[in-house]
Amino acid sequence: MKKMIAATLVLGFLGVFTVSGFVNAGTTKVNYSTTVGKLNGSGYTGYQAKTTAGTKADLYSLKTGNYNVDVRTTSSGSNGTWSRDVNNATTRQLSNSHNKGTNVRLQFSNDITTTVNVQASGSWRSN
Repeated sequence: MKKMIAATLVLGFLGVFTVSGFVNAGTTKVNYSTTVGKLNGSGYTGYQAKTTAGTKADLYSLKTGNYNVDVRTTSSGSNGTWSRDVNNATTRQLSNSHNKGTNVRLQFSNDITTTVNVQASGSWRSN
């Protein structure tokens, strides 16, 4: 009986953390760390829910190991415009046309000539 109660509690906590970690409010800065694959590969952040249509996403303090990467917002319905040549300690506002309530994430990409995987990290918010 004690094992069954303990297992139920553990599964309940895991379920809460899994669901709450999937989508964040778009007005809150969240940290990200992603690997951008070599040779024009991509890397992605977690999702944030867009709370206001038409507002730019904010990108903060990107660390890329001195490699340039490109970044844009993306969702299942549309993509923002690419912001090119983002490097260490960069702040950018990312244009997009995602609707209110849309789950949005960042997509990073590097050049076809980048022969190593690039680790990108920092924080961002969708509005």
